[in-house]
Amino acid sequence: MNIKYQVGFLKLGKIVSKKTYFIFALFFIISSLFAQGQKKFSSLDFGLYLGGSNYWGDMTKDYQPLWGKTKLAGGLICRYNVWPYLSFKGTAIYGKIEGSDKNFSSDPYRKRRNLSFKSDIIEFSIQGEWNIRGFENTRSTYGWSPYLFGGISVFRFNPKAKFTYIAGIHDPSLQAQDRDWIELQPLGTEGQETTKFNDKRRYSLTQLSIPFGVGAKWQLDDHWTIGLEFGVRKTFTDYLDDVSSVYVDDIIVGGASGPMAVALKDRSLELGETKFENNDPRGNAKVKDWYLIGGVTVTYRIMGGKQPCFNF
Repeated sequence: MNIKYQVGFLKLGKIVSKKTYFIFALFFIISSLFAQGQKKFSSLDFGLYLGGSNYWGDMTKDYQPLWGKTKLAGGLICRYNVWPYLSFKGTAIYGKIEGSDKNFSSDPYRKRRNLSFKSDIIEFSIQGEWNIRGFENTRSTYGWSPYLFGGISVFRFNPKAKFTYIAGIHDPSLQAQDRDWIELQPLGTEGQETTKFNDKRRYSLTQLSIPFGVGAKWQLDDHWTIGLEFGVRKTFTDYLDDVSSVYVDDIIVGGASGPMAVALKDRSLELGETKFENNDPRGNAKVKDWYLIGGVTVTYRIMGGKQPCFNF
């Protein structure tokens, strides 16, 4: 090697201090131990999710759910335990939500508005879990841990309302649909995609949400784990219940979507109340809707899960 380069390397060696060598060596050792520990610990669980679903929005009070209206929810869960403090899970859950102004009949405005809906919720989610106490699913460490979770979901909803035909109020052509559950999104009940509001698009029935919440899980034996969790879903839509902004004139809505849209956008006449005027508030567009899912998880370890042990 050229003497010039040899001298350069010697100078470089002097610049790198013993402290720097120590930091690099420590980092290498910790990384190696973590990789070995992860390999020994990591496991894959698969199981069932059974619980309930609810919502809050324009048909609840003060944006709090009505717990008595919680509906059955259930699905599948797959959890990958990376190491004692970190897990990732994927879920596929089916649930239902509903709301009605009849639940607040003592409120004059709610009684007059007289709106209601129900919707299925189909959710696919990826979430991370932080096991606060650490959670090791091994024979020697049976135990439990509370956890926090958060992630991202794709969900599908489709609000519907039950139509009740009343002669003299509704168009006679609607009589054949008496007692039917009608999909609300295609009707554009708030003037979506009408001639006057052509720039106001119909809301998408497939949306993103941010799930987050708390839970706890218990290791029963080498394979079975049971958990309990509660989570809320922040959505980016105000139309889980098909209610958001203001009333739009019957001629505009009816001209675009027909008499059923007129019948279901303003249901005050069904109770003998006065119809709402154009631009009267129908909902609160400033606050998005939320839905909630909570329940019990039962999982079975199908892969991995050996006791952590560092080999030197």
